[in-house]
Amino acid sequence: MPTRRRLLEGIRRAHQADAAHTTAVRALTRASTASADARARVASAAASGFSAGDLAAARAAVDDLARRELEARRKLCRTFTAARTANSTLGALYAPHARGRGTGGRGRSVIAAGILGELAETPRELVLAADAIVVSTSGGKDSLVCGDRVVTLAAEAGCLDKVVLVHADLGEESEWPGVRELAQRQAEQWGVRFLVVKAEGGLLGLVEKRGMWPDAARRLCTASLKRDQIAPLFKQITDALGLDGQALILSALGIRAAESPARARKAPLALDMRASSSRRMVLTWHPVLELTEADVWRRIAEAALEYHPVYDALIPRLSCVFCVLAGRDILVRAVRLCWALGLDLPTRYVALEEHIGHRSREKLSIADIVAEATLAEAEEGPLIWARGDALRRHVGEEAAAGYLRNLAAAA
Repeated sequence: MPTRRRLLEGIRRAHQADAAHTTAVRALTRASTASADARARVASAAASGFSAGDLAAARAAVDDLARRELEARRKLCRTFTAARTANSTLGALYAPHARGRGTGGRGRSVIAAGILGELAETPRELVLAADAIVVSTSGGKDSLVCGDRVVTLAAEAGCLDKVVLVHADLGEESEWPGVRELAQRQAEQWGVRFLVVKAEGGLLGLVEKRGMWPDAARRLCTASLKRDQIAPLFKQITDALGLDGQALILSALGIRAAESPARARKAPLALDMRASSSRRMVLTWHPVLELTEADVWRRIAEAALEYHPVYDALIPRLSCVFCVLAGRDILVRAVRLCWALGLDLPTRYVALEEHIGHRSREKLSIADIVAEATLAEAEEGPLIWARGDALRRHVGEEAAAGYLRNLAAAA
């Protein structure tokens, strides 16, 4: 493990040094262009007989831009030297393990993937080596089984105290009732710390501010309401550890390859370049990546893990009530479930659509969904569901009955 960590840290430093150099190249290009444009304006002003005051101001602007260009050029030199040094250091680290193979660009990615793949195959050693383990939970089924796996491994390794469960609270205007409370109960049952982060304004505040809804290609709800809120915790946890050297933090996420082509391309373990620094190495861990939906429900049934009752109403994801990834039929069902639970969210979402003049989807508005839900209610009546319906659907009546018995016994 120590050798692999040194290699990963060398890769991180080389990657970030190269990224800084690339940024410096772009900055110099912008500065050089601005300086050239300013000089051209001075020449034009002089030829056009501008006043002495205007000409002096234009020349002062040229001088200022020339200074910026010089500083950009100096920064370019510094970043070039730093990148060369970082890559040379990485080469020296890697040379004893595979002589003759390059460590730049694609080579670094291959090396990192190999090291991370090896670590992912030994989760117990990974858990033991970590200084802290952050499990992000939505309160949903995949997060639940992810947390169960991580907690089981940590308990068996005798380091449950490393684990912290973090919930990004999306707010009552976008999240099903009881999600935060459920996540907290799960943490308490596992005996791990529980933290909550929340963005000011929530989803509807974000939409109103932007004047646009998020979509599948621009999931700003995930970035702004979840990832950006959780990211500062890595620094806080690192500071609290108070280590002399670099901390190793595992960031566990409950995503599965079967959910989408993009998630199918994810690796079980990845180096988070954005969150990592000289003080901490953050590894993004996907403990349930290989599981199918049926696998998840089987584990919930056999371990009697408490899941959110929304699943019993056959809502497949415990995300935003009107998730940008949900199909039309699921959105219709979500509106009907809101009515069954006495939630006014459909009305609020329709009003926001009208207020900002932007549909939640290009060819489908919440107003359209509400209209379809109204027709469905008229034909079928209000939604009816029972505890255990999600399990009955995915793993059968016998598993559901056993789950309900075990849950009742544990209460």
